[in-house]
Amino acid sequence: MIYLYLFWEYFKIGLFTIGGGYAMLPMVIQAVQKHGWLTSDQLYNFIGVAESTPGPFAINLATFVGTTVGNAQYGFWGGVLGAVVATFAVVLPSLIIIVIVSKVLERFKTSKVVQGVLYGIRPVVVGLILSAMIGIALNVVLPNVKLTDLGSASVTPFNWVSLVLMCAFLPLSRIKIKGKKLHPIFMILLSAGLGVLLFGVLKIPG
Repeated sequence: MIYLYLFWEYFKIGLFTIGGGYAMLPMVIQAVQKHGWLTSDQLYNFIGVAESTPGPFAINLATFVGTTVGNAQYGFWGGVLGAVVATFAVVLPSLIIIVIVSKVLERFKTSKVVQGVLYGIRPVVVGLILSAMIGIALNVVLPNVKLTDLGSASVTPFNWVSLVLMCAFLPLSRIKIKGKKLHPIFMILLSAGLGVLLFGVLKIPG
């Protein structure tokens, strides 16, 4: 039964995710919390791993979640099957839609209705991405605060180290050297090294 839930949830996520992998985060968070598959810390750690590992972010995240859910229920091979189910489910809607679109695109690409739909979707996608970004930032800097209880939640303990790292890497990502921005791979490796040093060696609470 758990695999049916995995397939259905990720099929819906793949079907309604417009704007790339980050736009799916609100739906992934909702599905994971709804079924109790992962803790918040596990999910946000997976988001970091999925972003840092090779391959599409959305597929990586689906594979990680499917593996964890299946492994918790049925052991190693259950995790393998969970990864296959979640990964297949999240890409299946895109595969179906791309096949259909490739057949009708030439006929409808100049349609005012199609253009109107695309223009209407764009701002919503931006809003979904911003919502996910704010939620992740709060979880990192203020682990005990949720978007739903900002008015009443305590702001302690405040993770100053994570805030400093976030504020440092934001402008660092915009710096240009000889007209080129720092490569994302360099940023990922640098942040990983700092994480090992600060949270692994120096044992600063994270």
